[in-house]
Amino acid sequence: MKKKIRNLIIGEGKFIESEGEYKQVMLSGQFALMGILLLSLYCILDLAYGQFATLPVFTLAIFLLAISIIIHRQGDHCLANYFLLPTLNITVYLFAASESPNTAAFVFFIVNAIAAFAVFNYKQRLLSILFAVFTYFLFIMAYFVDFSILPKREYDEMMMLFNVVVNFTIALPAAVMAVYLLISLNHYNARKLVDNNKLLIKTNEELDRFVYSTSHDLRAPLTSVMGLIDIVNRSNDIDEIKKYTSMMKDRVNALDKFIKDITDYSRNNRIKVSRDKVKLSGLAQEVWESLRYAPEAHGIDFQLEIPESLEVFSDKNRLKIVLSNLIANAIRYHDRSKEEKYIRLKHSLNGKGIYLKVEDNGQGIAPEYQTKVFDMFYRAHEKSQGSGLGLYIVKETIAKLAGTVRLESEPGIGTTFTVKLPY
Repeated sequence: MKKKIRNLIIGEGKFIESEGEYKQVMLSGQFALMGILLLSLYCILDLAYGQFATLPVFTLAIFLLAISIIIHRQGDHCLANYFLLPTLNITVYLFAASESPNTAAFVFFIVNAIAAFAVFNYKQRLLSILFAVFTYFLFIMAYFVDFSILPKREYDEMMMLFNVVVNFTIALPAAVMAVYLLISLNHYNARKLVDNNKLLIKTNEELDRFVYSTSHDLRAPLTSVMGLIDIVNRSNDIDEIKKYTSMMKDRVNALDKFIKDITDYSRNNRIKVSRDKVKLSGLAQEVWESLRYAPEAHGIDFQLEIPESLEVFSDKNRLKIVLSNLIANAIRYHDRSKEEKYIRLKHSLNGKGIYLKVEDNGQGIAPEYQTKVFDMFYRAHEKSQGSGLGLYIVKETIAKLAGTVRLESEPGIGTTFTVKLPY
């Protein structure tokens, strides 16, 4: 039912990025629907009592409220409120002015005033104030000025009580919905401020580490290359020159890998998450093909245990970054002493989640390092290869995909990374 109401107000397949605006639009649409239902009920009752003078007012009001919903569906939410609020206010005024105050029609003036502040955002607060003043003006006109466009309607005691019950039953939840929206928006903004502060602290800490580490990791290969160039310039031995040229190539490749890691990290933070239909087997095979010819990958058996038909809706580029880093990590830290070296990629399904496991029988990770390997620029020891960004990027990328990553490892036995993603 909730989804049907949402599709009726906003339109199927249409989305509103801002959570606050989405809630305001839904409340505005719900007010229009409640108004249509209430007016339809009173239309039926007046027909039953033989009072036909109100029918044009009922019909016009229902039409205008329906127009406001149509405008919401077209995406012009502010214009929709320009139809909603005047229609509700004038309709309440017409009926309040033409019947006894004992029907409690005045409670809708209170609801309309609250609604004016609930359906407009802070930048439109002047509109909210103007509509609230307009509501109060109509209230004064209805109860203190002896004038009515509609003919006066008199009800017996039983019908009067019925009107009070119906009016209060509709007005109370409408007012509660408006106040609840204001409270929830305040809570959402407060929570967002806390989250932004946490993100700012995290970003500042990462920036400090980033500046320190990049200054070292960028300069070290360049300094090394400059030193090797100086040696090559002084040497006439071809074999020696080839040796130093190969060393320069290694330093440049390390620098290139480091820059690629920084680029992946930056893209993960800036680019929105997309939803693609991804064949996991094909993606994993593509990643392995890009890594299998590296010298370190020689002799490693890549075992892909994912059916070709398995598809997930996720961000293909981010999934590729995750698999590339995990498989590259398994290649880099394989155990050369073992005859049968392997990297195994498996999957399992559990409820709404899909689990991807990247297993290897490599060197393993000591227990004291396992809680730190996902930290930015962390290296277990000075001789560790890589930028220290790979697993950090994996963790941050998976977080963007609303997933988690878990590590299990035993030194000398191997390592398993388990990635859980929404399925």
